[in-house]
Amino acid sequence: MDDERAIAVSETPASRRRAIIAVAIGAVTIDTALLGLIAPLLPEIEARTGAGEGALGAALGAYAVPIALLSLPLGRVADSVGRRILLIAGLLLTAAGSAVIALTDSLAVLMVGRAVQGVGSAASWIAALAVVSDLAPPGRRGEAIGFALAATGIGSIAGPALGGVTADLFSFAAPFLIVCGVSLALAAAGTAVLPREDRRAPSETPAWSTIMRATRSGIGAVATAITLGGACVLGLVEVVAPLDLDARLGLSSSVIGLLFAGSIAVDAVLAPLGGRWGDRRGRRGPAAVGVAALALSAVMLASLADTFGAALALGVFGAGFSLAFAAAVPWLDEAFGALERGLGYGVLNLLYAAGYAIGPVIGGTLLEVGSAELAYLVTAGALAGGAVVLVARPSASTTAVPSG
Repeated sequence: MDDERAIAVSETPASRRRAIIAVAIGAVTIDTALLGLIAPLLPEIEARTGAGEGALGAALGAYAVPIALLSLPLGRVADSVGRRILLIAGLLLTAAGSAVIALTDSLAVLMVGRAVQGVGSAASWIAALAVVSDLAPPGRRGEAIGFALAATGIGSIAGPALGGVTADLFSFAAPFLIVCGVSLALAAAGTAVLPREDRRAPSETPAWSTIMRATRSGIGAVATAITLGGACVLGLVEVVAPLDLDARLGLSSSVIGLLFAGSIAVDAVLAPLGGRWGDRRGRRGPAAVGVAALALSAVMLASLADTFGAALALGVFGAGFSLAFAAAVPWLDEAFGALERGLGYGVLNLLYAAGYAIGPVIGGTLLEVGSAELAYLVTAGALAGGAVVLVARPSASTTAVPSG
């Protein structure tokens, strides 16, 4: 590795390295779970606060706004101040925001707590992924990142379940107090096992120049396109598919939820395998197969006739999403290099948030002007074109740039 901090971390004893990885993976899981944790609780929040639908939407958005605004600055902090401080601070902020939400009946205070959660989540997520990459054995970075990506899938499934089940069994405050407790425990563990780091002088290269260099390189440009496009497709499918499954097949909300949970489970299982494939055979293979599988899933969704077909289509979607990102995230990591790895994960966070915001707008527009089938087939065409480019232009899509 070309960063002295990364070298110091890689020389940590194996038992301590496993403990560090456990803290990082736990942080990633908690951060992802927070996205959906609050969704099942919206009816109770409405009853507790008297808020209307617009205000409830604002409460949900309060979590995402800090992530969009602070991802790049926090990525810089991860590189200059260090992963340890940022990871622990992020977990403490997540705990504080969760405690605030648990103890309030005020929508305004709940929004503040949700915003604090968002800041904490962005900080710990960026630092945790940088730590996982720092600790990856030589030639196995993709596999290591794949396990972190699998944790995001587990968190996506666990969040809504944790929120709904514990609130029903105990109280509205229960899921937030659980998150608070787990975050504090992870912060304590991180304090004990994460190595202290020397503060590095800020890079003389402006962040924007570094971002432009990395994201315009061969692998960086492809990783950027896959991340932005993949998140956009995910947002589109999460809007179009539930409405289509309800209208065309008459499926209930619970069945639709289970179908999407199955898709996420496939994603989580395949992420480490896709990362290992990329490490051993090159990342172009999982990238091209992943994007092609996403295109196929869109065609399958357009032509589905029953619940089994929907399950199969969403399973293929989960597989494609997993393989594409198992290639894109290590590529983006490599494009930024060890010296700017934190900034790279800040860019990843921002790209994903942007795509996830754009996708639903495109999906909703295509539904209004046409149909679900139109939305699926437009998506399939765009993805098929991307897969062809990945296969036809290997030299342009797999050329690395020298790292920091």
